[in-house]
Amino acid sequence: MTAGTTIGIMVAVKRSVAFDPEVWKEAEAAARRERTSLSALVNDALAEHLALQRGLRAMDQWQAEHGAFTDDELAAADEALDRALRAER
Repeated sequence: MTAGTTIGIMVAVKRSVAFDPEVWKEAEAAARRERTSLSALVNDALAEHLALQRGLRAMDQWQAEHGAFTDDELAAADEALDRALRAER
């Protein structure tokens, strides 16, 4: 069992990790700009990365079962992503 720290209602697991100095410097600046903690910034970035990887694995699995995406399917996906990005702005 891993010891953790409670932050609000969230339990956090503490680990020691190493970062490239330039990446860390940019992360510190981003956290200041976003008025958040480095822990929250790193946690959110890792969560986003893991979600992206799950999506890519799901796409690979779908294509393994059904064949490669067609040009029409890829074009429709591009349009859907463009609409979602515009809606976020």
